[in-house]
Amino acid sequence: MKQLKEIPFYYYILLLATTAIAFGVEWDISWHSSIGRDKLLSPPHVVVYIGGIICGLICSFIVFQQTFFMKKNKGVKFWGFKAPLACWICIWGMIAMLASAPFDDWWHNAYGLDVQIISPPHIILAIGIFSVILGSCLLIVAQKNNFPEKNIYEILYLYAASLILIQLSIVLTEYSFTNKQHSYEFYKFSSIVYGFLLIAFKFPSKYKFSATFIAGFYMLHRMLIVWILPLFKAEPMLAPIYRDIDYFVAPYFPVVLIAPALIIDVLHGKIKLLNKIYQSLIMSLCVCFSIFIVQWYFSFFLLSEYAENWFFRSGQNVPYFIPIGPWEGKFFEFDFTPYGRKIALGAMSPLNFLYICLYTSISIYLAYGFSDWLKKIKR
Repeated sequence: MKQLKEIPFYYYILLLATTAIAFGVEWDISWHSSIGRDKLLSPPHVVVYIGGIICGLICSFIVFQQTFFMKKNKGVKFWGFKAPLACWICIWGMIAMLASAPFDDWWHNAYGLDVQIISPPHIILAIGIFSVILGSCLLIVAQKNNFPEKNIYEILYLYAASLILIQLSIVLTEYSFTNKQHSYEFYKFSSIVYGFLLIAFKFPSKYKFSATFIAGFYMLHRMLIVWILPLFKAEPMLAPIYRDIDYFVAPYFPVVLIAPALIIDVLHGKIKLLNKIYQSLIMSLCVCFSIFIVQWYFSFFLLSEYAENWFFRSGQNVPYFIPIGPWEGKFFEFDFTPYGRKIALGAMSPLNFLYICLYTSISIYLAYGFSDWLKKIKR
């Protein structure tokens, strides 16, 4: 209890606000899939923007405090103000988020409904959200590093790191549809991105199973969204309407990152004395194999009738504007561009798997460097 009292209250508000941002983004995607075109100040947008504003205001308070009342403290100077780098990252992220709102409204008015998640306004919004969540995480890790022993900051840090994992998993949504989980593109992006994040945020923590904690928080958050959203009513409001739904469409069941995270945690103790290059190669093989084996077979189950229940929500995660067809229980061999052009998805082969391992080893090597930097940050 003493540790809890010593933690500034705004750390908890930061985590609540960044959680609200992650939830708001997932709700917004479901809103588009269940209702259609939304307004500038739709409920999901309001949740996202309020979360960003709260984080920005808290960091602005820290800037004001350190500039005028803590002049001996070191910090990054900007326009005569002084604060930790994390605060500036968070504030700049808030500005990007707010700037994306009118841009996104103009984009919809000019070009209509989005045909894919990644559009110019959404890129700006994603960068802003990522900056806000990253800045909040850096503030916590900087405070955590001041203590040589385990404390409550460790748990707060692991949860903050999981929010970064959640945000980037949302960015990878279009590559992670269950029907695409036998494609080269899915395994390439999943191994590179998730391998980097699990390694990068594992080592600043003093917990042996820190990667598993991060993956566990990620899985719990995403599964709660899968379970809860369809419990609320929604009705399509924009043609074409191909599916008669009366609920918020659930996201696809999340990638099972517990497996690679647990392997990383267990394996690290056995190879930590090796050169970083060898560690990266070994870790990349384990990450790639674990993601491939788990998702390759698990995706068969997710496309089956056995997953059509409240837990996995298969069949309840397809937008209303997607026509019903025999493709729903099959793996895709092709994808379509926003302009309707058919493109082939890469097949998994031994050579492609080696390419993925190579790319992932580079990603993990960079993650070790980023992790070393995180361990040095202090306030």
